Amino acid sequence: MKILIYGAGIVGTTYGWQLSKTGHEITVLVRPQKKQSIKEEGIHIHCTDFRGGQKEVKKVVFKPDVIDSLSTDNNFEYIIVTTNNLHLKEILPVLSKSAGNAHVLFFQNMWVDDLDSINEYLSEKQYFFGFPFMAGGGRDAGGIKSAISGLKQSHTPLGELNGEVSERVQKIAKALEDANLKPIIYNQIKIWLITHYAVAAGLSAGIMKAKSGRNFANNSDILKEAIKAIREGLEVCQKLRYNPKAEKANRLYSLPFFIAIPIARKVYGNEALCLMFDGHTQHSPDEMKKMLEDIITDGEKHGVKVPILKQIKETIFN
Repeated sequence: MKILIYGAGIVGTTYGWQLSKTGHEITVLVRPQKKQSIKEEGIHIHCTDFRGGQKEVKKVVFKPDVIDSLSTDNNFEYIIVTTNNLHLKEILPVLSKSAGNAHVLFFQNMWVDDLDSINEYLSEKQYFFGFPFMAGGGRDAGGIKSAISGLKQSHTPLGELNGEVSERVQKIAKALEDANLKPIIYNQIKIWLITHYAVAAGLSAGIMKAKSGRNFANNSDILKEAIKAIREGLEVCQKLRYNPKAEKANRLYSLPFFIAIPIARKVYGNEALCLMFDGHTQHSPDEMKKMLEDIITDGEKHGVKVPILKQIKETIFN
């Protein structure tokens, strides 16, 4: 398939590279000032791959096709949007004008307002959702430093807003399966996305407070505070009619602390997750701040008390 990765960040590059290895034709949309250097030198990737119970370090130069603007007559079958949440509003007018017949797959953190914004620019027939739960990391002067998770719990959620298991979802799921990126099709992807936003906001705040994923996993007090923040966020989701109990991954955060903390220490102490957490929190603090603010704002609007979220945000960002 011809697939456009919208954005040359860590997630988009890693997923694009993995899809290219199974024969798909990958193009990356980049900012104009980056086009020539990427075209000439490629994208340098230093990847630690934990799949299959192994830890394999790979250094590659990924050389996809590169464009710096999207033509209205493009012939992409899929456009996978992998930029962070802050860029959504600048991307939507471009997609509205130039997506053509491509299926747009949003691979981003999504809150309720973001879903509304997308619907203003695109029809539901044009887009669907997923989340790049398998990969993450950061970058330095040498290029992209990514990790691919080998955890049993890690996967790539996919789904249509209406819950239909559509042909386009099945087709991209097959491509991701061939690339060993563990797709799972959800019939309630909206609930997954919104509740994940609340969970990710609380976790990211805890990691930023602890200064690293490893410190976070080893600090029971910060873990407890992060779980309390997540509970507040999930209560906001409930108030907005997104039932957290409908997504089994959220059960951890409702357990008594004497059970939840040891489980969280084990899961979040995973080396791949720590690499992914550290990269994301270090390179996207503005997105983390927005996520906290979105949940706090909607909590206050709907009468949900969120003192822990407010406190942890003030501690990190003030």
